[in-house]
Amino acid sequence: MQPDVRVDASGTYCPVPILEIAKAVRRLAPGTLVELVATDPGVQADLPAWCEATGHALLGLERRGAAWVAWVRKAGGGA
Repeated sequence: MQPDVRVDASGTYCPVPILEIAKAVRRLAPGTLVELVATDPGVQADLPAWCEATGHALLGLERRGAAWVAWVRKAGGGA
């Protein structure tokens, strides 16, 4: 996936990765694709819960070495 915006929260721990993606998403247009990179394993549970609570679409979450990479589409933009 080719993100419109990349948020790198590597080296931070809960709740910082979620706070960082939330801050980025607030200033973006609906439908924008955001990539989150985080090294906190808590993102596996925290990000899906945040997406469900906010209505944003979690398109994928995968492990890449020591990092987790996720793709989130901001709510309100259709596909």
